[in-house]
Amino acid sequence: MSETIRRRRYRYDRIVIEAARILNPQFNDAVIFVTGAQIELLRNVTEYLRRRETYSVEYHMGYYLTPTALDHDALMAIVSDLEETLMGNPNTIWGYKATRMLWPDHTKSGAGDYTLSGTLCPAGEIWRMDAMYAWNNDTACSKIELVAEYAGFGEFLLAEKDNPGVGEYVRWEGSVTLEEDGRLRAKFYGCQDGDKLEYMARGNTMEVPE
Repeated sequence: MSETIRRRRYRYDRIVIEAARILNPQFNDAVIFVTGAQIELLRNVTEYLRRRETYSVEYHMGYYLTPTALDHDALMAIVSDLEETLMGNPNTIWGYKATRMLWPDHTKSGAGDYTLSGTLCPAGEIWRMDAMYAWNNDTACSKIELVAEYAGFGEFLLAEKDNPGVGEYVRWEGSVTLEEDGRLRAKFYGCQDGDKLEYMARGNTMEVPE
């Protein structure tokens, strides 16, 4: 592409971006949150980013030079990637909405085993749970297990303890993420009739952006 074809005159109403700042950016990648109105603005602005005269590689008296064909192709690839990002939401940004506390309980009817299930995580939310404790208030179980249940995938063991004492906590601390229809469960083995079984779990809730 000849230099004559690449020449553009300066205009007072035109923003010109140095091509090198896009092809060799000085900033690291960043995660940002924008509103719906801001997305609308950015989508429309990308039309100007597709114009050759938006970019310069050299400044001269009365005119500037736009990028070569090769550099222009590279710039258009970057703009296309930006447009695709603005049209969708490829990454979900973690965000805090509220504290999530679970404290289910059950009084056992008859001797035997029992699974105490917590509330299901609803659609539109994600729970990040970081601690769970379970105990039998009345007798010593033969075993207590703490599990996370994932919809469509089954259970994942978090912690277990054989022969915990009366009222003794079986503890788990870490990080587990639950999505729609996921939940935490405590499994009590060898319970007696009338045992009061409980578990407590804490974490936080994130609202999934649409």
